[in-house]
Amino acid sequence: MLINDIPSVSELTNQIRSQLENNFINIEVQGEISNYKLHSSGHSYFSLKDDKAQLKCVLWRGRALSFKPSDGMRVAARGNITVYPPQGNYQLDCFELNQIGKGNLYLAFEQLKSKLLLAGYFDERKKLKLPKIPLHIGISTSQTGAAIQDMIITLKRRLPFTKIYLRPTLVQGEGSAEDIAKAINELENSPAELIIIGRGGGSIEDLWSYNTEIVADAIYNCKKPIISAIGHETDFTIADFVADLRSPTPTAAAEMASPISIYDLNDFFNNANNLLKKSLLTKISTYKSGIIDTFPKYAKRRIIEKIRINSQFIDNSELNILNYTKNKTNKYKDNLNRIESHLKSLHPLSPIEKGFALLKFDDKIINKGSSLHNFDKIEIVRKIEIVKAKILKEI
Repeated sequence: MLINDIPSVSELTNQIRSQLENNFINIEVQGEISNYKLHSSGHSYFSLKDDKAQLKCVLWRGRALSFKPSDGMRVAARGNITVYPPQGNYQLDCFELNQIGKGNLYLAFEQLKSKLLLAGYFDERKKLKLPKIPLHIGISTSQTGAAIQDMIITLKRRLPFTKIYLRPTLVQGEGSAEDIAKAINELENSPAELIIIGRGGGSIEDLWSYNTEIVADAIYNCKKPIISAIGHETDFTIADFVADLRSPTPTAAAEMASPISIYDLNDFFNNANNLLKKSLLTKISTYKSGIIDTFPKYAKRRIIEKIRINSQFIDNSELNILNYTKNKTNKYKDNLNRIESHLKSLHPLSPIEKGFALLKFDDKIINKGSSLHNFDKIEIVRKIEIVKAKILKEI
């Protein structure tokens, strides 16, 4: 076969395009809208799907609609099948779109929403307030997505002294709803003062784990405030309604979690310092005017000299106090670090980190004074595993 007889990718695509576009004209199809996006150009992109397949669709700007499309909506679309050569995809070029009902996911969403509304899950009076300056923040999200990076960057910029507890979480797919609920429970039992649950954008199917009752229960029963940051600004889930605060994006969630930033604190102390200086200068000026008007010239000079000496003393004292405070702070910090290291070394489980094992019998630690008998069942606890064993003494 000559190489010239083999068609190129574009030639083959054009052949397929010709077959599809000539045979699928003015067709009608029904399905559920998924991953609907209205582009800034005015064009709409979405998929129509059922339980077995999906079809990409485009609705060009200027084609009138009697309703606003959204994910979960069931529609009938009429148009022509076209091929988009750069990606090798076929799509339905819609010129007519009519709503015929609500999709299964949308109905399930509304059903659960109504149930939880009646149960009081959305009651604003039960919402917890966020701490003004949290020192510990828990985050449940995927550790590989862009959402976690955006949140960490924002928190480190606004509150660099805050400790972040990341609980890597499955955010979509099988078992993700259970893992999200488990992550919330684990973060509730951590030092975190507030919790952010979030993920990036996606279709209604991608976000569906946050529309489940198990996740709603975990949020509602959590004793710590929760900020939901799920998807894009236009995405709403059941978790958003149950959470104590809903954020349009993960980055905005990090900003909500740090309502008072280090910049605000700096401004506050600078303003307080300026006001204090202004007040002192006003007092000094007032007393100075009174003294000048009351005492003779020689007394005035002596007092002015005294004031200058005291002013210099105040400046020196301020520097000494700042240095003393800094030294004391560093000293206490070093002491705390030493105490922390010592306490960690005294922790009963610390030998396990070094490769030793812990022996337990009837859920109690076996110490050097404990005696064991034949056929007693014990547990050998290591860092990477727990092994059960039975005592067999030689006679």
